[in-house]
Amino acid sequence: MLSPSIVYEELRLLGVTPHYKGCRQTALAIELVLQNEDSLNHITKMVYQAVANQIGCSPASVERNIRTAAHVAWKINPSRLKELAGYPLSAAPSALELITILSSHLQRAQSAPTSL
Repeated sequence: MLSPSIVYEELRLLGVTPHYKGCRQTALAIELVLQNEDSLNHITKMVYQAVANQIGCSPASVERNIRTAAHVAWKINPSRLKELAGYPLSAAPSALELITILSSHLQRAQSAPTSL
């Protein structure tokens, strides 16, 4: 299982620090997706709702805060975001796209063989 600190570190490298509400909410969303990749197909019902229940807000607030995190990452470190995406980005990603980019990157990193 992936350590939550790795998720927060990746967000920090993108400029999304804990003073943004979207930082924690993005991290929780990524953790949920890493547990069940199919949840990306039902992002509002399975991810935003679950995060909203944990945080005590609405799913719409979760999506908005993650979208803000995506805009912050695009403003602060677009080159890192493009690198993680592995495909051209011409604008800030959507909330779903940010979660997908980061969860895919972290999943690849987790499954990569470690050198001795």
